[in-house]
Formats: sequence, C-alpha cells, structure tokens
Amino acid sequence: MTATNPGPSGVQSLERAFGLLSLLAQHHDYGMAMRQIVQATGLSRPTAHRMLSFLIRLRYVEQDITTHAYRLGSAAMLLGMGTMSRPPLVTEFINTMRRISRRTGEAVFMVVRIGDYSYNIHHEHTATPSPVMQNLVGATRLLGLGVGSLSLLSLMSDDEINEHYARHQIRYAAYNLSLRRLFTGVQRTRDIGYAVAAGEGVGGAGFAFDVHPGQAAISAFAPRARASLARRHEMGALIVQEVQAQIHH
Repeated sequence: MTATNPGPSGVQSLERAFGLLSLLAQHHDYGMAMRQIVQATGLSRPTAHRMLSFLIRLRYVEQDITTHAYRLGSAAMLLGMGTMSRPPLVTEFINTMRRISRRTGEAVFMVVRIGDYSYNIHHEHTATPSPVMQNLVGATRLLGLGVGSLSLLSLMSDDEINEHYARHQIRYAAYNLSLRRLFTGVQRTRDIGYAVAAGEGVGGAGFAFDVHPGQAAISAFAPRARASLARRHEMGALIVQEVQAQIHH
C-alpha cells in the first residue's frame, strides 16, 4: 500500500478529532453535552455531531444513554493503558526526577491529574527504598490530599475548586478539610509557586505544570525528622528549578 500525505482538509479533520478527544478527556467523569462541546470547540453542531458519531463507531467516544453526555470510550481507555508499562511522561522527565532525588537524597514521585483525582505513575526511590513509598505507585487520591495533588488542585480556577469541593464534600470532611482550609493551602501554593505539606510521618513539596492537554506534578518526600519547613521549601524551590529547566530546554 502506498502511503499518501493527508491534504489540508485531512489534517484539519485530524486536528479536530484529536481536539475533541482531548476535550472529552478533561471532562470524562461527568461527560459533556453537545451544546457544551459546540461552545468549547467552536464547531458547528452538524460538524460536531458527525465527528462524534464517527468516534463512537470506533469506540473512542461513548454517549450516555440516559443523560446523552459524551465521554471517552473503551478504545481510548485501552490506547492509554497501552503506555502504562512505560509511561511516555515518565520517560520525558526521568532524568529530571533522578537529579531531584540525587540532590535531595529523598524519594521523588510523579502524579498526573485524572478528573477529580491524582494518579501516581512513578516513584524514583533512594539508595534505601521504602516499600511503603513504592506501594504508592498506582494509587489515586482526591485532588488536594497530598502535596503533589494539592499543587494540581491549585492550577484550577476558584470556580472549578468550589464545584469540585461540592462534589466531594463528604470525602473532604472525613479529612477535616473545610473549603476555607483547602483554599488556604491553594492560595499559599499559588503565592510561592509550589506546595508544601507535612503529615503521616513525612513532609514534602510538590510542583504542578501543564503537559498538554493535561497536568502533572513532581514531588519529593522526606521522613518528618528530615522535613522541617525550611527543608520543604528548599525541596520545592529545587523541584521548580529542575522542572522548568526541563520544560524550557
């Protein structure tokens, strides 16, 4: 079969299709109504409907039979899961995480945002790895619970955080986290550029950043005895320095 280059219209269709998938990925938990998709993309309703119908046939998109909302389908899920044995984002930032771990002497993690949660995809361990730390890989946490997760939450707008808190108020109450207390942590993170926190015998710092079309965060943790507030700020500043150097390289 002879490969041919897609013309301008073909490239535009691909861009629109991937744009739709990226948009739905950001709203996967609750899906999106057709009017929301049209408003967010600028596509006409007939064009959006035609493209979504095509993606539904390929199982990259599904439509809720009750609410009629659109979200990612099983093919999109399996496509993404195919990368988890070697996450490309980890490969991209592995040297950065190793430098942070080497310079701090502490465990380093990478988490990504998936809807209302953070998902831990990598642990860069120290010379004496902790089984407890290693077991955190693959764990999900509600945004705001954990230093990397808090830094991800801080990238959201105030309105988005209010809506997020309303959806999970019972869960936050179990951690004694009021909306006001959550916003205190968010505002501090925004002011200094990274999150710091301590609890459960450890302390750490985390920095969140955009990785189109989503967000990720890198954090470092130390046992509480080595995690004074000053040390947490040192780790936070180092993470920001290393990650920004990688992004702007």
